[in-house]
Amino acid sequence: MKKLLTAGVALLSVATLVACSGKTASESSSKDAKASSSKVEKSSTSKSKLSSSSKSSANDKTKDSKKDDSKKEDSIAGAQKTVLETSDEAGKSIITLYYKGDTLLVQEKVDDYNVSKVAGDNPLQSMKEAVARSQEKFKDLMGHGFELTSEYKDGIFYITNTIDYTKVDMQKLKEIIPTLNLEADNTISYSKAKELFIKQGMVEK
Repeated sequence: MKKLLTAGVALLSVATLVACSGKTASESSSKDAKASSSKVEKSSTSKSKLSSSSKSSANDKTKDSKKDDSKKEDSIAGAQKTVLETSDEAGKSIITLYYKGDTLLVQEKVDDYNVSKVAGDNPLQSMKEAVARSQEKFKDLMGHGFELTSEYKDGIFYITNTIDYTKVDMQKLKEIIPTLNLEADNTISYSKAKELFIKQGMVEK
């Protein structure tokens, strides 16, 4: 997926992670690239504030990571698992879907970007800002079935986004993402989610 080459695509960790949102990857990528370009042009003071916000939010989430992992284990007990992946020279994205029958229970997306190979004047800063914006957008769901964290280590920028559909407030999620495709019983279809991701270029491992 060439879309990984733009720093703004970091937002796709959220934008396309939400299953069956109805958006195509190209539409999301175009919007995110524009947002990234705009942010790069901002003053250093603005960047510093956003960077501090991102670090603070990420640190807060790290403190609760063990607790969140325990909750996830409860949700996926006895579930089946599908792993999807896509990669290019700039990085790799892995989506893990946990499901029972055709009901998607938990969805986890992990991105890793080789910052030196990501396009843009300051890709690391742009990706940090993108994550900070997404954390702000989903702040009412954070810690309640929705997690978004990031980490920069050894030249690689990691983004992890987990949605526990058994715990997240689906109606609030739909308010944030109006195109979210819910089934009649207020659940997400595993088969539809998998089909969407494959159409977006992901391959089952």
